[in-house]
Amino acid sequence: MKTILIPTDFSENAWNALFTALKLFYDQQCQFLLLHTYELDLGSVVGDQGQQTLDDLYQSLDEDSRAKMKEIVAYLKSHHDNPRHAFQTFVKAGDLLGEVRRCIKKYPVDMIVMGTQGATGAERILLGSNTVHLLKHIQNKPILTVPEAFDLQRLKHVVFPTNYMHYYEPFELQPMIDLVREWKATLHLVYAAREFKLNPTQESNRSLLETRLAGLDVRWIETPINKRVSDTILGYSDSIRADLIALMQHKHSFLENLTREKVARRIAFDSHVPLLNLPQFL
Repeated sequence: MKTILIPTDFSENAWNALFTALKLFYDQQCQFLLLHTYELDLGSVVGDQGQQTLDDLYQSLDEDSRAKMKEIVAYLKSHHDNPRHAFQTFVKAGDLLGEVRRCIKKYPVDMIVMGTQGATGAERILLGSNTVHLLKHIQNKPILTVPEAFDLQRLKHVVFPTNYMHYYEPFELQPMIDLVREWKATLHLVYAAREFKLNPTQESNRSLLETRLAGLDVRWIETPINKRVSDTILGYSDSIRADLIALMQHKHSFLENLTREKVARRIAFDSHVPLLNLPQFL
């Protein structure tokens, strides 16, 4: 049985992330952990509600949050009749990162799924900050971020960018391999470069990937860089109508180079394609 942790703020975007997870793991035995956290803006408490105690405010927030969580459970019982799926809910006062870490320690979480909300300009500073915070600090679990408008019908094409400079451990690739195998999807390994001659390290790592991915439908793609690596990857993904992009989180790796170009943030905010951040084991 898989254990999937889904943080929610009860927004439409969070609902979409939940629906995507339910579809993605429809045929698998899953325990879904639905987590909501809340915190008070103490500045607003002092300024606007000085007569009301903090305990009263926390109680009000807690009651409202639990009522909304009950609405989710009631909806799932009425509209999601899947005997393979079970649900457990948590409503906690505190910061999201801390509560996610506590869940990971207590439960055998296989993946975290959460939504991202599109934004432009200065709005990016505020919107999606929880998602960005988790991506930065939770590196030992795969995190699937789902754009707000994404509608999963079937997982047909998965894009995995690589420059063949990393030695891939089996457990690092396993979350991606499991999804590709479950859906019988095509996996596109995309090497974006200005020249495609591989050095000995790259040759060795490519051979290793062939072994790790044996039995899957894999296409080995070489594509010239168009301005930036991130643009090239997103352009290729759009051209094949990819359903998912998977990226590694290892330091000094391809993902780190992509992050300098802010591709993870671009995908999270701008792309219609979900991003699977594969785990880093230190």
